[in-house]
Amino acid sequence: MTAHSIKQARGAWLPVWWLAVAAGYAALAALSLALATPVAVVPPLWLPAGFAVAAILRLGYAVWPGIALGAVLAPLLLGPVAAPLVWLAPGAVAEAVLAAWLIRRWVSSAQPLSHVNDIVRAILAVSLATLPVALFDSMVRGSLNGALDWPVVPACWLGNLAGILLFAPFVLAWTNTAYAVPAGRGAELALMALLVLLVSQWVFSGAPAGGSREFVLLAFFIWAALRLEVRGMSTLTLLTGLVAAYYTGRGFGPLVTPSVLVTQLTLQGFAVLGPVTGLILIAATHERRMVQEALQLAAKVIDNTPDGVMITDADRHIRSINPAFTTTTGYSEAEVLGQTPRLLASGRHDAAFYQEMWREITQHGRWQGEIWNRRKNGEIYLEWLNIVAIRDAQGRVLHYAGIFSDIVTQEHVRQRLHSLAYYDVLTDLPNRELFHDRLYNALVQARREQRILALLFLDVDRFKPVNDTHGHAVGDALLRVIADVLRLCVRESDTVARLGGDEFTIILTSLAGPADAVQVADKIIAAFARPFQVAGRQLSVGVSIGIALFPTDGHDEAMLLRNADVAMYAAKQAGRNNYQRFRPQMAALLSTGRGRDAVQRG
Repeated sequence: MTAHSIKQARGAWLPVWWLAVAAGYAALAALSLALATPVAVVPPLWLPAGFAVAAILRLGYAVWPGIALGAVLAPLLLGPVAAPLVWLAPGAVAEAVLAAWLIRRWVSSAQPLSHVNDIVRAILAVSLATLPVALFDSMVRGSLNGALDWPVVPACWLGNLAGILLFAPFVLAWTNTAYAVPAGRGAELALMALLVLLVSQWVFSGAPAGGSREFVLLAFFIWAALRLEVRGMSTLTLLTGLVAAYYTGRGFGPLVTPSVLVTQLTLQGFAVLGPVTGLILIAATHERRMVQEALQLAAKVIDNTPDGVMITDADRHIRSINPAFTTTTGYSEAEVLGQTPRLLASGRHDAAFYQEMWREITQHGRWQGEIWNRRKNGEIYLEWLNIVAIRDAQGRVLHYAGIFSDIVTQEHVRQRLHSLAYYDVLTDLPNRELFHDRLYNALVQARREQRILALLFLDVDRFKPVNDTHGHAVGDALLRVIADVLRLCVRESDTVARLGGDEFTIILTSLAGPADAVQVADKIIAAFARPFQVAGRQLSVGVSIGIALFPTDGHDEAMLLRNADVAMYAAKQAGRNNYQRFRPQMAALLSTGRGRDAVQRG
């Protein structure tokens, strides 16, 4: 089961995890007592405390009965000497719960072992949580011994603190993949662990007066910070602490002093200092690596952005540009570094323009707008420029960043997007969307001026056989030719649109009378009477045209388009290649022949 599923465990599963936690707690209690000297008042390293805190952090508060069970069973299983320690079980549970609660309250990061501030807060939380429990333990031991020995208080406190700092990060690192050793470095971790064991044995197995060698271990901690992440660091610090406790408890190594209590406190100080140093070292390394990665990412974004970027110092001397700057202006980096942006001045702006621009930057920290600049080849171009002042924590300007884009290029993109949205790709005529917009506006104008408007609905006759015989490429070429012919048959103020397939519409505005629409229809039919030259072929097609007039045949877009379509269908039924004006009796065609495709278009 995963940690998440353990948190959600209910019923029969939860007691199983209580027993597992109790077994782990008891096993670590046995190890901690084995490391202690026979004359030690308290174990120098109480590893179960770290296990208990890690269990609650990973599995939730529901595992506290397992901690209590382990704290009760451990002394009973270890013999009559340790049996009185069963009374310390409430303190063990309270310490783990309080430490976990404080850590969760003060540390909000998803990966607290990777940030220096989070580690400092966690150490402070653990230090506060272990202090009252140390007082409780000392009082329990004092009541059992008949007198309270105050020097035992710091020994209890440091023993629990060292146990948590040594073992909790180890458990958290090995149960969270976010702290895993980088891929391919597992063997390196195993080798480093073996070396740390051997070097730690050399450091702590010497004579008490053999001199301080423990600083040699700092090299391994630095290596782990650079290469092995939190999992590697926590493993090495735990091994170092265990070896130090083993040999110091037997009277060897540089931590031994004539006083048993001082020796124990020195060992505990070393056991606390080791993981604290290691965790802060690796967190600082991690944060530095994250900053470097963020800077590299920002540099890649700047290098690959299509906008030109220029960064100057506070005196406006250019310090950095991106490739898009060179593409737009023609100047290489070597040519502009150390220069001022005046290098690009076009001469079209007077001094007042630049004074106002810098006044805006000084007051508000930024400016944006259009500006004329000059390329290296002398060409003057219009760009959209954003200038931002970059300040330090005291508000002093460190740099200015200018980000600009060629407006001509942007306008080309906007025009292309507009064309795709409102114009037919094949014929470059207005599409259905733009047709409806222009028909609406034409009707508004016709109502206001009380003028006649005509809508012509056209369908190309015999287009399908051409498409089937000669292929779609020829059919598309024919539609482009037809579009050009229709443009020539109307005024510039009129609209020719392609609705799709071989259907076209024409909006005729400001007509003197219905005869003007008929005249245009005759002109179109005459143009279709001659074969079209398409791809080396002579192609003959006709056109059926339906005419609907405003206001007589319709008062809105939908009715006018519907009636023009009906009139065009009537032209089809009349033999094709002709025009028909809408008449009210034609409406019956919608329900009789049109819906059942009685007459094939094409």
